[in-house]
Amino acid sequence: MATTTAKLQFNAPEFTGGSNFVVSSTLFKAGTSTGIDQFTGIARVYKAAATADIEIVAAADYADNKAHKLYVRNTSTTADDTYLLVEVGSNEPIGRLYPEDWMFIPVDGTENIKVTTSDPTMSFEWGLFHEG
Repeated sequence: MATTTAKLQFNAPEFTGGSNFVVSSTLFKAGTSTGIDQFTGIARVYKAAATADIEIVAAADYADNKAHKLYVRNTSTTADDTYLLVEVGSNEPIGRLYPEDWMFIPVDGTENIKVTTSDPTMSFEWGLFHEG
């Protein structure tokens, strides 16, 4: 598999001193210079009703102490007060993703990760780069 790089770029001169702010990271396996070689692909989920505790990452499916990386995006274009609640473990909130918000975070493989949609007709997408 080719080396995977995640890149984040802000074009917000009022916050970044008049210039773009860019960071990038190559996705390596834990403690190595070998690239992560597994990916779930991007799954798009549509819900016709507000739905709680949709499990997207089951800890039992992935080794712990590895360099897993999770991407989640609220693809909804509904009203601004709708959100996708992302939780880890026993309903410990990570945060809320409002329409078009996204996150890219490390996952340690010891806790399940779930999402809850706050409103009907919401959609989201997710994918996990992982070591197995």
